[in-house]
Amino acid sequence: MAENRSNVGVLYGILGLLTVVLIVAVYLLIDTRKNLNIVSGDLAEKTEFFKLEKDSLEGELRNIYFRYDTLETNNIDLQLEMKQQQEKIDRLISIQAEDAYKIKMYRKEMGTLRSVLRSYIVQIDSLNMMNQELLAQNKQLRNTERRLTTEKEQLKKDKSQLEEIRDLATTLQASGINLVLLNKRDKQTSRIRNTTKVRVDLTLRANKVTEPGEKQIFLRILRPDQVVLGSPDMQMFEFNGEELPATASRVITYENEDLPVSIFWNNDGEIVPGEHTVELYAEGKQIGKSSFVLK
Repeated sequence: MAENRSNVGVLYGILGLLTVVLIVAVYLLIDTRKNLNIVSGDLAEKTEFFKLEKDSLEGELRNIYFRYDTLETNNIDLQLEMKQQQEKIDRLISIQAEDAYKIKMYRKEMGTLRSVLRSYIVQIDSLNMMNQELLAQNKQLRNTERRLTTEKEQLKKDKSQLEEIRDLATTLQASGINLVLLNKRDKQTSRIRNTTKVRVDLTLRANKVTEPGEKQIFLRILRPDQVVLGSPDMQMFEFNGEELPATASRVITYENEDLPVSIFWNNDGEIVPGEHTVELYAEGKQIGKSSFVLK
């Protein structure tokens, strides 16, 4: 009987101990789950933070990438270097790795990439400024060149005009041109049939600009049919690049004063009734012209 009571007491003791152990185990399990929930929540927050941080840094990398696209330069070396930096950014973004590792890489490279970008901006601004200065200088040079070209053309025009004025000023002028028909006794006649000689009278006007000295005066008499009255030797002279036949000529000494001149031509029967034109030339220029009606 006493033995049974002893066994019951042991059994109660074991049950009590198991109850305590169970209570402790339940408490530990609850505490562990609580801590696990806390750790899981903290891990989830950190994971979200890392993701946001990685996305932010990746967005900044892409922004730097696109900043390179906005930089414009004609410098081939700079273009090549910027292209290499963009390729480097592409490789960084494409690396497959956990967020924490990517964040570490991005932060490590970000400072360098920003610094390089700033250096390119400074170089390009400097080059653009130099280009602007060169463009301004080129524009100024073009304006100067145009001005000099205009001045040169004006000088040529002025020179040409001066040469024309000088040429005109030095050209001899014949005035008082008259055609006289002479008979065989060298007397004036009004009839063609009685004419054996023609005399053309003129006055070379005074000209202080032209060179004095010997001058050869060429006479051309054109019939109504535009045939030039000729002579046995048929002299030729140049006018406006052409060789023209002369009816007669005479060499005179000119001293820059009015000089009366007469030129004779022997009629060989070529004169016909109608309007005849008298032309006078000297030194390659026409110095006088007049018309006469002969009967």
